[in-house]
Amino acid sequence: MHITILEGGDTEREVSILSAKAIKKSLMNLGHKVEVIDTKGIKFLDKNKLNTDLVFNALHGGIGENGTIQSMCEIFQIPYTGSGVLASALAMNKVFSKRIFKSCGINVPEGVSGKEVELLNKNYLNFPFIVKPIDGGSSIGIKIIHNPQDIKGLKLSNKEVILEPFIEGREVSVAIFNKKILGMIEIKFSQKMYDYEAKYSNTNTKYTFPIDIDNDVCNQIYDFAIKAHDSLGCKGLTRADFRLDTNNNLKPYILEINTLPGLTEHSLVPKIAKNAGISFDKLISMIIEDALN
Repeated sequence: MHITILEGGDTEREVSILSAKAIKKSLMNLGHKVEVIDTKGIKFLDKNKLNTDLVFNALHGGIGENGTIQSMCEIFQIPYTGSGVLASALAMNKVFSKRIFKSCGINVPEGVSGKEVELLNKNYLNFPFIVKPIDGGSSIGIKIIHNPQDIKGLKLSNKEVILEPFIEGREVSVAIFNKKILGMIEIKFSQKMYDYEAKYSNTNTKYTFPIDIDNDVCNQIYDFAIKAHDSLGCKGLTRADFRLDTNNNLKPYILEINTLPGLTEHSLVPKIAKNAGISFDKLISMIIEDALN
């Protein structure tokens, strides 16, 4: 089969290239003909350059994850990996997705959204709280605000952000494949949160199986993960991230659901799959089969 990998792009570029490299190696192991297209600076795909049986979307963030690439593939009638247009757009927008999650009974951190310069010049939340872009990924652009002095040191912009209370606790991620749980992993890191450095640079970050939590909490996390996947209309592979409140009996709060989780050697989903007895090549095969169906 001829498979085209979309990589790079303009957001989360380094992670995307690493994902694409691992995917390409796996696809070649599986006997596929592989082509890689770097979408940096590209706003629209050229159908004439997509003479392919399948688009494997290895992009993260931006047009690769917000429904734009998905809509182009739909128009071109080319099968593609990951969730569809609407699910991708909803999952990418933390404000919209949180509203849907909350309506389904999933615990979400309460917060406010708006322009950064306006929100941070008013006392909306008690310290500490988190500032994050409404549509970012890989924890890029996330800041913890501990006191007013932290705000004074920032160069505020008119970009849309969301403010949420900082939840003191543990962080876990759940891999879902078509409404089925593949497993859960706990991330232990030295920083206050699992940021970009902790994800891709910090050798002190640890990942643990199994997770030392009560069955009731575990089942609630799994229930929330499936509901989140289903409520947005996701398909294929997703990853749901949670914070467990250590001040409230490990009450789980969903942070986001990722419709294009990383597939690098450092990424969470391949670790979860491996722990479940699913090799990387098998995981890639599952993703391809799902896209073609």
